[in-house]
Amino acid sequence: MNTPAPAIHTAPARTILSVSGPEARAFLQRVITADVETLQPGQCRPGGLLTPQGKLAVDFLLFADGDTVWLDVPAGAADALAKRLSMFKLRAKAEIVINTDLAALWSEHPFEGSAPDPRLGDKVHRGIGEEAGDAVALDALEVRHGIPAFGRDYGEAEVFPTDVNLDVYGGIGWKKGCFIGQEVVSRMKRRGTIRKRSLCVNFSGEAPSRGTPVTAGTATLGEITSSQGHHAIALIRLDRMEAASETAEAGGQPARIDLPDNLRPEAPAEKV
Repeated sequence: MNTPAPAIHTAPARTILSVSGPEARAFLQRVITADVETLQPGQCRPGGLLTPQGKLAVDFLLFADGDTVWLDVPAGAADALAKRLSMFKLRAKAEIVINTDLAALWSEHPFEGSAPDPRLGDKVHRGIGEEAGDAVALDALEVRHGIPAFGRDYGEAEVFPTDVNLDVYGGIGWKKGCFIGQEVVSRMKRRGTIRKRSLCVNFSGEAPSRGTPVTAGTATLGEITSSQGHHAIALIRLDRMEAASETAEAGGQPARIDLPDNLRPEAPAEKV
């Protein structure tokens, strides 16, 4: 019996940008958050471009093969990202192109040329190719699993990369050396001052809309940034959540906040 081919969808509102050439990886390595030099064919890795103040200008998914690195970028930020990268490129032997003939693809099953989305494990596989199947958004799946998204949960220069868990997803190469904004986020990690995280919040009824405060008694823990069905994502102050003695609620409903172990606050690094 033949196994049916996996349903492959085009991810809407995404643009594919490529950086290619003999110095493409070295150029990106010193500019963006992710470790590009170790990215292998068949892998997908999150990454971002920060402002000098350490805020997230835009994030993306990275794929690579040889001297070419592809960036799966929110469509509304693609032009600005291409211009910024061109500004930082200087004399590096690398060409930056917006590929209008390629699309961001995804499926719940592996397909040719795909790689697991590290933010979602084996639940979603991502790839790049010609448009395939229907355009199907990932919002419902991402919100259900607490994965924040640029343009839905945050905008340009609004959050630190750790606020939206980019470091936990493998999108910050802490040991790769300097990149734009590195000093700020590295200091936050070193001093144990990562206080905010984007977390999944679950409700028995319809989840409240974006902007609804999440409270516990008189304390404001954070604010909902997106919602789908019974689930929401909220940017939560971990210290206030830990100190709260009353049940969290939002929009008049009890709110169950999921805090995975890998998002719990870290202790400051020991001084040597």
